[in-house]
Amino acid sequence: MKPIEFDRRAFLKKGPFAFIQAVLTESRAGGADTPRTPLRPPGAAPEEEFLELCCGVGACAEVCPAEAIRLVPREEDSGTLHPVIVPQEAACIVCEDLACMKACPSGALTLAPREEIRIGLAQVNPDRCLAWSGTDPGCDYCVDRCPLGAGAIRLERAGPVRGPLVEEGCVGCGVCEYFCPTQPSAIRVYPR
Repeated sequence: MKPIEFDRRAFLKKGPFAFIQAVLTESRAGGADTPRTPLRPPGAAPEEEFLELCCGVGACAEVCPAEAIRLVPREEDSGTLHPVIVPQEAACIVCEDLACMKACPSGALTLAPREEIRIGLAQVNPDRCLAWSGTDPGCDYCVDRCPLGAGAIRLERAGPVRGPLVEEGCVGCGVCEYFCPTQPSAIRVYPR
């Protein structure tokens, strides 16, 4: 997903509701209910390379302190397992020691600093978001629970409403999606 093109000058000229409209248009284009490619554990190689390198032993899943890494059969080979993260079930907490990356014996996961991890990128559907829609203006679960803080997601005010705004520092851990109280979730993580 490309970033929403809306700078401060445009905001001041067109007003807060134009900003909300830009967010709505972008969110609808992505479609929060569209199927998505699996989210891979932190440090994963690009998908094609990852599938070639991953030996499916599950060492990454065994050491995950959040139990966020699931082993599922590969579509083309139901006998081979590969790791995925399903944020609705359990999110990556971007743990301090990044155990999954260190445990990988095949090189499918390589060690990277926390701020350089790119599992995916969160996208907000403002129509479903309790804060943006005004249903619960105080809702801030996604922002409050984010392990990386304001560099990844923050509250943005647009006129009389405020809601979550995903920043470039988002690593796609899925904590925001996991804690979102709406069903289906108003914020979802998609692979980058």
